[in-house]
Amino acid sequence: MKSAGPTLYPTHGFSPGHEVIRLQRSPLFVALFTVFVDLIGFGVIIPFLPFYAKVVGGQDGPAILGGLVAVFFLMQFGFSAIFGRLSDRIGRRPVILGSLVLATAGHLVLSIATSSIVLLFAARILAGIGSGNLSVAQAYVADRTRPEERARGMGLIGAAFGVGFAVGPVIGGLLQPFGLAAPALGAAVLAATNFGLASLYLPESLTREAREKNGRESHAKFLDIARRPALRALLIAFVIVSFAFSAVPVAFPSLAIELYGFQPLQLVLIFIYIGVINVIFGNAAGRLARRIGTERLVALGSFAIMIGLLLVPWAQHWSVYVLLTGVVAAGVAIAFPLIPSLVSKRTPPQEQGSVLGVAQSLGSLARVPGPLVAGFLFDRVSPASPFLVGAALMAIGFGATLVVYRERGRSSAAPAGLSVESMVRRD
Repeated sequence: MKSAGPTLYPTHGFSPGHEVIRLQRSPLFVALFTVFVDLIGFGVIIPFLPFYAKVVGGQDGPAILGGLVAVFFLMQFGFSAIFGRLSDRIGRRPVILGSLVLATAGHLVLSIATSSIVLLFAARILAGIGSGNLSVAQAYVADRTRPEERARGMGLIGAAFGVGFAVGPVIGGLLQPFGLAAPALGAAVLAATNFGLASLYLPESLTREAREKNGRESHAKFLDIARRPALRALLIAFVIVSFAFSAVPVAFPSLAIELYGFQPLQLVLIFIYIGVINVIFGNAAGRLARRIGTERLVALGSFAIMIGLLLVPWAQHWSVYVLLTGVVAAGVAIAFPLIPSLVSKRTPPQEQGSVLGVAQSLGSLARVPGPLVAGFLFDRVSPASPFLVGAALMAIGFGATLVVYRERGRSSAAPAGLSVESMVRRD
């Protein structure tokens, strides 16, 4: 019999030791603050990287810029799955605390890297490893939310993502007059503060029984998870959206400098603008998902990214460029957090960290070539080429989200008294 759609796991009461706790403001705030600090560290330096790369590399500046961004995502790729699986076994709290120590160290190294490309890369490596905690933060939210609240919880992660993306450049811009070390030291103070808050106020979301059970059970391998039919289309869409997102820090500022002569302050304002849009749509994600459906919302977000990337290189005036940048930012703000929400709903509670870690690893893997490809195409082919390639890939991602939407429709149409899971098993 043809599959009726994906198995959707009602996390509440799924198995002993995996209780779901209703949204608790203080612990959730600390988890969201962790994501916020991750993006602070990312946002503090990103607006200035094109200029650092140009000073160090001259004509090869775009390629060096791509390398600095890519190495961050390469580390994130390697450690997202490791941290996710580890958090299933030993708990979310110790993994989050350890990652914050790494983030603090990365910012401190950055503060002494004002004239050394080697230390710049070392700082991005440490920060990239620390940022592997995003999957753990998502698993923490999944542990503490019911399935019907999942889109809202992941949307709040997207909002925290956006706030960090917006505030990072502000901190960098305000502190930059005091020297290039000042923004990094400010980010280090924030990361250390977050470590203190998490130490005091972040309770473990998994019971001891759940952690012990997870430690005894054999979890699916990386490739086995990536090939699961219920997750395949979602992971394809997430990989492509992640690729498109990773090109933003390279392609968008490079285009603004090339076509409109933007200076550092103007680039800071663009990144603030992107962050504000992320906050608005991340906050609204839960309400929009309840109104029109998460699957449909993800498809609309993917379509917005595709259209924005297709049109932005043809903008004849900076105001049109800003408008289309907002369209792409809105699409990313919708699709980027809600795809993991759908992945989480299709994952048993005991595998939340592992599966979300695999999703984030695949996303990070896509973000490794993204900036490199964008820098190469911009530098060697044409300023329009990274946007057109991104739009073509997003057409595939949009198709994958339509597959997810269709599968959800089949799931909703399953006959009464016959579960989706049983129909899948009879296939």
